[in-house]
Amino acid sequence: VLLGCDGVHSVVANWLGLAETVHSGRSAVRGMAVFPQGFGLKQEVRQFVGIGITAGFIPLTDTGIYWFFT
Repeated sequence: VLLGCDGVHSVVANWLGLAETVHSGRSAVRGMAVFPQGFGLKQEVRQFVGIGITAGFIPLTDTGIYWFFT
């Protein structure tokens, strides 16, 4: 098993002979928010899709949420 997580100029990808990366024009921002008192939302995934953007959040615990914009 080979796991390579070394970024856009990957030594592992180069070693495997994979093609160079190309800019797709897309980006993403992701994070985690912690609410010590809780956030009062249902434990369900919420995703919002628009023209050229996707956003959403996934409750991980009663106090933590993973969120994203792409």
